[in-house]
Amino acid sequence: MARPSNSFDSVSMTIAVTPQIKMYLEDLTLDGTYGSSPAEAARLLIGQAIEAKIKDGLLTRRKFMIQDGDVVALPLPA
Repeated sequence: MARPSNSFDSVSMTIAVTPQIKMYLEDLTLDGTYGSSPAEAARLLIGQAIEAKIKDGLLTRRKFMIQDGDVVALPLPA
């Protein structure tokens, strides 16, 4: 199943993981469910973890807009 297109551009980020974590990420890509690379699997897992934290109430869902070519978070409700 193809993922929906993202309405915002991606930004690169570098993270360091242990060789064991990299192997698990590689395992997740074997059937394509978590993408085709360890980096894509990590991106999907991070997105799922953030959604879970929003669901658990530990994060508040933000709304974003593009202003002058930059992504800007709208103020959180008081």
